[in-house]
Amino acid sequence: MAPHLLFVLYPAYGHTLPMVPIIDRLTRRGFLVTATTGAAMADRVRAAGARPVTYTTPLSTSAPPDVLEPDELAARTLRYLDESLAIAPVLDAACPAPPDAVVFDTTLWAPSRVAAARWGRPAVQVVPTFASNEHFSVTDKLSELSTPLDPAHPALVRFGERLAEHATAAGVSPAVYAGAGEANVVTIPREFQIRGETFGDDHVFVGPCLDPAPGTWTPPADGRRVVLVSLGTTVNARPDFFRDCVRAFAGSDWHLVLSLGGRVTPEELGPLPPGVEAHDWIPHGDVLAHASVFVCQSGMGSVQEALHHGVPLVVAPHHPEQRANADRIAELGLGEVLHRHTVTGDLVLAATTAVAADAALRARVLRMRDHIRAAGGADRAADAIAAHVSTRV
Repeated sequence: MAPHLLFVLYPAYGHTLPMVPIIDRLTRRGFLVTATTGAAMADRVRAAGARPVTYTTPLSTSAPPDVLEPDELAARTLRYLDESLAIAPVLDAACPAPPDAVVFDTTLWAPSRVAAARWGRPAVQVVPTFASNEHFSVTDKLSELSTPLDPAHPALVRFGERLAEHATAAGVSPAVYAGAGEANVVTIPREFQIRGETFGDDHVFVGPCLDPAPGTWTPPADGRRVVLVSLGTTVNARPDFFRDCVRAFAGSDWHLVLSLGGRVTPEELGPLPPGVEAHDWIPHGDVLAHASVFVCQSGMGSVQEALHHGVPLVVAPHHPEQRANADRIAELGLGEVLHRHTVTGDLVLAATTAVAADAALRARVLRMRDHIRAAGGADRAADAIAAHVSTRV
């Protein structure tokens, strides 16, 4: 019988999309896949050949404000853990008989590791952002960019207690949270990873896992350079920002494509001048295949998709994870970073023009594109998962 894999997906667009091509490659190889996911992504999971099991646990998918007071941040951290652990019954319901392995988004590490240990099955962690080891910690990096927390804060003490309680109730040791013996599939190239040279064979850096773009968008016939602007899928209710970009780019030598993300409608922007188009949503890969610059908030999925296409970046990060990505973009010289509180359409136009004219930056972006394409993507991710499972089933 074909091995049965349980994929534990985090119900956010940027986390689920990298998993779908991996699921597709595995089902094509004959694996049976069950995937827990949010209802909005169920059709994509099903189209990849998996059996979706949807859940409505109130797992937070909205970004926090820029600045949180320590008490509020600590409370959010504990609430996130409680919401994460609440999906444990969903995993049991999805697999009346234990699966052969558990493949999980790193965001859902706690319930996934406990389930795998209770079933006595191997686990694979898929990391859609920076990975951590003894030389680099994502937690420490994000702490530098956000509100400092006292480890003795009551909410953080309770965080540790909740973890221990959950493991004990499942009949396993809290030591399972360390993830010993797991394989780690990281969906960025090693060259983009901070301290990438320090990671061993237990971390497989496969780069972004993308399917070919559907090819439904075509560039303008007038030959103008294309710039894509998106604020992602979470913090994007900014009609004022999109209107200001329309104003700034009107009459320029750029063709502006706005991907609004679902919380702003094209009608809210008013009449659009020639050389500007707005979409509720558009497959970014379709546009990036023709674009000269991508303007975004520096979510890792957006960053990696742009670099896959060899497109320089202009970023205005919102929350600490995005700021960490933006710092890496600046460090590697792959784009320009703007401050989200002061960004205007005029600044976006100026940065777009400057980045597009920088030949050295363009060369660095193309080298990163080559690293990404050599990393293997979804096919190599499927290889790594299949190899890990085969040695333990």
